[in-house]
Amino acid sequence: MKHISEVIIKDLGLNKENSSLLDEKTKIQKHLKNCLKDKPYKIENAYLKNKILYIESKSAEETEALRYEERNIMKLLSKINIFPDKVRFRTTIKN
Repeated sequence: MKHISEVIIKDLGLNKENSSLLDEKTKIQKHLKNCLKDKPYKIENAYLKNKILYIESKSAEETEALRYEERNIMKLLSKINIFPDKVRFRTTIKN
């Protein structure tokens, strides 16, 4: 019988690679939320995947407003040494 920590580490893929990816995702999202907190839109999620930065918001209006901030977002990310090739904006739809 396996110890619960072995099951969690092996079966759920919780290892150093995944935790570092999670740390990077959290760092991006927190930095953008903090720097853009005075803006009239809210970033729901922000993550880097294959050198493409994905930014998600709740409404189409917020997504369009974020598109105008693309250059500013790239400058903000350069301060934390993250340099994506592209930025993609998405609108999340929750039920």
